[in-house]
Amino acid sequence: MWPNSVAELHEVIGELSSAIDAQQAILHDLLAKRSEVLRKLNFFLDPLARLPLELQSNILLSVDSDNYPPKPIPKSPPMVFLGVCRLWRDIALATPQLWVKIHIDSLPRGPNYAKLCNLWLERARTLPLSISLHGSLKLDHSVQNLLARYSAKLSDLKLSLSPNVSLDARFPYVVWRREEQSLPALKTLSIAASQEDPYSGDMREWLGIMRDAPNLSRCVMFDMEYEEQDDDFAASDPLTLQSLETLKLGDVQSIFRFGKHGSSAAILRHLTLPALKALTLSSLDEITMEEMTAFLHRSSMPLESFNTAVPLEFHSMVHHLRLIPSLVTLQLHGRPDDEPDGDPFLLTLDELRTASDFLPNLRELEIYTTSPVRFDYDMVLSMLRFRLTSCPTRLERFEIRFPQRMNRNHAGDLPNEEVRTGLRQLVEHGLKIHIGHSENLL
Repeated sequence: MWPNSVAELHEVIGELSSAIDAQQAILHDLLAKRSEVLRKLNFFLDPLARLPLELQSNILLSVDSDNYPPKPIPKSPPMVFLGVCRLWRDIALATPQLWVKIHIDSLPRGPNYAKLCNLWLERARTLPLSISLHGSLKLDHSVQNLLARYSAKLSDLKLSLSPNVSLDARFPYVVWRREEQSLPALKTLSIAASQEDPYSGDMREWLGIMRDAPNLSRCVMFDMEYEEQDDDFAASDPLTLQSLETLKLGDVQSIFRFGKHGSSAAILRHLTLPALKALTLSSLDEITMEEMTAFLHRSSMPLESFNTAVPLEFHSMVHHLRLIPSLVTLQLHGRPDDEPDGDPFLLTLDELRTASDFLPNLRELEIYTTSPVRFDYDMVLSMLRFRLTSCPTRLERFEIRFPQRMNRNHAGDLPNEEVRTGLRQLVEHGLKIHIGHSENLL
């Protein structure tokens, strides 16, 4: 019989509730024990679970992402690892190497986006960071602050300038520059832009980043069109970067693809690079012979690789190369506006075949042409023989590369049989020779 009074009913309800709570506690404890037993059973049955933590971390590190660097989205590694199981989540959070690289869109994404990026970078702990930024920093202050917070740990920084963002909204260096040398760990700087529409801006922006990165060792910049500078800036002392070994200013092929190039080489007026080993310039036409000479003299660098287009003033090419005796690899590109019967490489090839003190350490010579230039192949053969027999360092590789259409339409520009025989003899002596397009014609 159920009690009839209100007080008695409340008492019964309390007793039943206590019994239910006790049973729920027992059930919760049983479920926890079953989960633990299942986890241990999986440990014995799953070979992955029995691997040492270091190996499990390496497996996660080897998983490729469709986005590289990875974006902070749920379906992209390492974020996806967090939702697989507790074991994978623990491993992912215990592996800071998974979180050192990130691609950040600096377009307006809301405060939660910046918080997610911050949580991502915190998981990298003390490791150096690699950050790729795309868009405009002026549009999102939370991303600006995020970059400033981690600037001291930045090892690699890539800025991708969006062609859809107005010029006044593109990456001003003051966004991340808080104090001098605010990027002390930065080793690699890459600035990408649309090749069809070179970035136009103030050179001081990029010099400002370089100045704040005293340990910069590699810098790659797509073609820039620098604005005119004031007289005080032009007269300022050049910036010295003691650790910079690789510098790429623009894409040498851009002038062939789009018929124009930027003025990136102009930044050399304001730089001194005593450790430089590899230099690529989209064009030498934007810097005078005197300015380039001054740069080479004050830097006195151990340059080993030089890749550039032959300037309009052909004679300046030989002058510059005489100032780089350490050169091992030389890549020269002709220009699409060269005269059909002209040879922009003539002066350089003639110097190479007559002067043993001209580029005495040269081992590799590559020539690229996009116009129907008629090479003097007798001179080419004479030059190659001279470099093999009369120079301190033997030439090891020589290439003349044509566009594919020239292989079909300009077969008459190829060496005659007598020259080919001489070239084959040089190949027998160990010289690698390529003349043509992707398939060797010789």
